[in-house]
Formats: sequence, C-alpha cells, structure tokens
Amino acid sequence: MSELFTTPVREYMSKTLLSVRPETTLAEAQRIFEERDVWAVPVTDAQGALVGILSTTDLLRASTIVLTHVRAVPRVTVPPRTVSELMVRNVITVEDDEPLRAAAAKMVEHRIHRVVVMRDGRPVGVCSTRDAMRAVFFHHIEVPLEAVVTRPVETIDHGDSIDSAIERLLVSNFHGLVVTDGDWPLGVFTHTEAIKARALPPLLRKTPVEQVMSYETICMDVKTPLFRVAGHAMQMRVRRILAVEHRRLSGIVTGFDLVRFMTLDP
Repeated sequence: MSELFTTPVREYMSKTLLSVRPETTLAEAQRIFEERDVWAVPVTDAQGALVGILSTTDLLRASTIVLTHVRAVPRVTVPPRTVSELMVRNVITVEDDEPLRAAAAKMVEHRIHRVVVMRDGRPVGVCSTRDAMRAVFFHHIEVPLEAVVTRPVETIDHGDSIDSAIERLLVSNFHGLVVTDGDWPLGVFTHTEAIKARALPPLLRKTPVEQVMSYETICMDVKTPLFRVAGHAMQMRVRRILAVEHRRLSGIVTGFDLVRFMTLDP
C-alpha cells in the first residue's frame, strides 16, 4: 500500500493558496470560509511569510456558549476582533516535494485535517483530507468502506435543541454530529452550522436541530469500495460519508479516516 502514495504532495495539494492577513477581521474570515467552502486558511504577513492558521474550530470556540446550570440560559461571549488574536501560530507544514504519505502521516500524528505546503520557506498550497480523497479515487482503492469507518458515531436526535447540539460539539471536540431519526441518519450538524446558529435569538436556539442541520450527506453501504466512496464525496463536495448496513447507521468516514488508511503498511 505504501508505494501507492509516494507521489509528491504538490501533485495533490490545492495549488491556489487562499490566505488571510493577521489584521483581517473575524467577520471577514468567516465570510471567506462560507463563500469558498473551506474550513481553514493559512495566515501570512505582508511579506508572504507563514505566521499562523485559522480554522472554523477556532471561530466556534471563540463564540463559546456558556450555559448557566441554574436556568440553562445560553450566553455568547464576544469574540476577538482580528485573526491575529485567534489564529494558531504553531503550523504543521510539509515540503512540496515530500511524498503524499508523509503529509498523511503528519495529519494523523497531530490529529489535524490539513497541512500547509511549503517551498523555499514560503507557503504555496494546502494539502487537506479532501485532497486525500482524490488520491484514493485515482489509485482505485477497492478496500471496502467498513474497513475504515469510525465507530461509534457521535449522534444527536433530530428533535434535540440547537443549543444542545452546539454544546455537544464544544464538549466532545468532534467536528460534526450526525442527526438521526431513530437508527436512520438525516443530516449532519458541523462547525459551519454551529457558527451560523450562534447568531440566532435564544428562543430560536431552543428549536430542533433539524431546522438548521445540513442535508448534504451521502449514505453508502459498508461494502462499497473506497474509490467509489471518494468519487461520490468529491463530486458532491461533502466531507463525511455515512456508512449504513441493513438500513441502520453503522459508522462514519471522513477524509481523516482515508488519510489514516494511507499511512498503513501493506
């Protein structure tokens, strides 16, 4: 298996470097996340040097909902004003001529979903778990979906409140919850939905999470080959694939699970 992913990371990275400056406002950064469908952006200074990285996780934690245990009334703290106050400064990087498998190993080691790709000391792109899907598709990996699924799945009932869903994300440190009706998955509630939902009035945040969940999901049988899973995920631009067996949710596969698969020995 290891020989499959020795192609230089530059062949799979996102070659258009989308970045922000330290003085960029958080509101502008959030707009970029939503419009460009990304979950993180490198932060560069005026000379183009890499100084940090900002993710939707950082934005969500900046708006931490503090629940009073007496009346369970949510309160949203005021987030910092600029990217520099919130960005992570210790950025995990990889050189553009290193093999894709090395980038995958760094993501697994640090439990992150992307690495910044460098050339001559400058950032030139990002290699993410989404890029890993392209490699799995290209190499026609026929391993079944059930071999890489994550279990158990962090779920929330479709009737639970939006507030409870946001709190679950913050407490569990998961990037998303699967919204279910009994044993059947209906959608997902991720950091993207949580960041938007935090701006809702308190009364609306008590309504069912189904009202704000994302319907952009794919359910696939656990026996489906990984290359087909990756192909569907890329075509539909989803980050999570829900594995089902006998019409029951069996597990979940993200780009991170595919990255971990890429690091395994034959």
